[in-house]
Amino acid sequence: MSTKNSLIIIALLLALTLGVSLILGNQMPEKMASHWNAAGQVDGYSDKNTALFLVPGMELGLLVLLFGVPMIDPRKENIQKFRPLYNVFVFVVLGFMSYIHVLTLLWNLGWKFDLLVWMIPAFAVLLYFAGAMMGKAQSNWFIGIRTPWTLSDNRVWEQTHRIGSLAFKVCGAICLLGLLFPGLAIWFLLIPLLGTAFGLILYSYLYYHSLHKGMD
Repeated sequence: MSTKNSLIIIALLLALTLGVSLILGNQMPEKMASHWNAAGQVDGYSDKNTALFLVPGMELGLLVLLFGVPMIDPRKENIQKFRPLYNVFVFVVLGFMSYIHVLTLLWNLGWKFDLLVWMIPAFAVLLYFAGAMMGKAQSNWFIGIRTPWTLSDNRVWEQTHRIGSLAFKVCGAICLLGLLFPGLAIWFLLIPLLGTAFGLILYSYLYYHSLHKGMD
C-alpha cells in the first residue's frame, strides 16, 4: 500500500470513527463505562465527552507519530524497504483502536456482551500483522525488536526478526483459544505475548554473543 493511498484510507477511517461518536453522542449516558478488568467487568467510568472523543484524538496523534517516525529515523532508508507493509500495519493498529471504540459505544448503548471475547479476534489480527511486518523489517531505531544486540549487528537483527515474525503469528493463533475458553482469554493473550517478548530479548543477546565470542 503506497503512503498516499494509506493516508487517504486511514483519514476515512478516522472520519468514520469520529462520525460514529458524533452520531451516537446524544444517546450516551453522562458517565460512560470506559474500562474493563480481566474478568470482563466494568471497573472504570469516564465523562461522556472524554469517552466519545479520546480515542479519535489518540488515533490522530498516533497517526502523526507513526508517519513521522520514518522521516526522522537515522536509518530511514531501511524503513522504505518495507514501507508498504508498515503502512498496512499502521492501518491495522488504528483499525484495532476504532473497533474497540465502537464496541465501547455499543456497550454503553445497552448492548450487553463480553467485551473481552469480542476483542480477541482483533488482538489476533493485530498480532498476526505485527508478525508479518517483523518478517520484512530492516534495521532501524523505532520499528521492530530493538535491543542493543539487534541494533549492533544486522545478522542478529535479521535472525531475531525471522523468529519474532513466526512467534507473533503463533501468539495471534493462541489468542484465539480465548474464544473457546472465555474465562482464560486474558491469559491466552498475555502469557504467550510476554513470553515471546522476553524470549526474543534473550535470544538476541545470546545470538549476538555467539557471533562475537572471543572478539570482545
